[in-house]
Amino acid sequence: MLRRRAATILTALAALFSLLVLTTPAIADGGSPDVGHCDNDWVCGGIEIPGGNGKPSTGGGDGGGGGGGGSSKKTCATGATNFQGYPCHIDGIGTLDESTMCYVGLANPQPPKSDPVWQGHTTGAIYYYACLSQSHGLPNGQNGGYMQWHETNPLDTGPSASELAQQAFERMRLDGAKIGSAPPAGANGLVGLPVWLWTAQSSQTWGPQTMTVSAGGLSVTVTAKVKNIAWAMGDGTTVTCTKPGTPYQKSFGDTDSPDCGHRYTKVGEYTVTATSTWAVDWTANNGETGTIPDTTRNSSTTARVGELQVVN
Repeated sequence: MLRRRAATILTALAALFSLLVLTTPAIADGGSPDVGHCDNDWVCGGIEIPGGNGKPSTGGGDGGGGGGGGSSKKTCATGATNFQGYPCHIDGIGTLDESTMCYVGLANPQPPKSDPVWQGHTTGAIYYYACLSQSHGLPNGQNGGYMQWHETNPLDTGPSASELAQQAFERMRLDGAKIGSAPPAGANGLVGLPVWLWTAQSSQTWGPQTMTVSAGGLSVTVTAKVKNIAWAMGDGTTVTCTKPGTPYQKSFGDTDSPDCGHRYTKVGEYTVTATSTWAVDWTANNGETGTIPDTTRNSSTTARVGELQVVN
């Protein structure tokens, strides 16, 4: 039964090739094919797409010249440019796998567990490979198609590096500033005297913070760090600080903060909003790198500013 099924699939594959407009390159005496077109391991050709213009697809889109109406079916533009135009999926055969240039599908029915193709495994499934190659990539010199055991679908490649990076980013806790100020929130300051601003530093409030997510053999590490805090002072001014700020000590007196501060010029009670901008980048163990768009977090406090009263 299994062998009859294999023969049926090979017949379907032969029907596919009957659609091909073979364009075998000229071979000089003792030479080799024009490798600009294809090498001698591959079946060379374009495919006529039903409903198209009756010409082989060249991967150039639907708007090309030529007679005949109708729109082309979706085709695959693979890294192997000589196979652009082959259908991505063929019912009854499978889905095109670019790495092997074989159509891969779940064998139906599955062979019995006693069949040697299972290689002793009791989990997973058997998949059929119907290959465009006459010799490339086929085990044991097999020609045209073969069956192989896989624990999971061989075409399910899992998430990409960027998708894993997004997963890692979503697991991170990135907070706004844990605000410190002098004068402290609720206390009275004076017009013209310096206000010191800072954030308590931690992986959640300043960074760096890292998170790693893995899937299969792919691992991605995301790193997030605050690149600046924009302090909207409530009086129409914004102070942007690229450092976390310096906590105030009494010994500093009425000097300005060395890296993040402000002086109010009018009496009032102000809402101070700190907007932390987190820069996020990632690296993968396959050499890929990337960034995730900056994200912001807000926190706020109040500042009371009065005037120095002089009693005569």
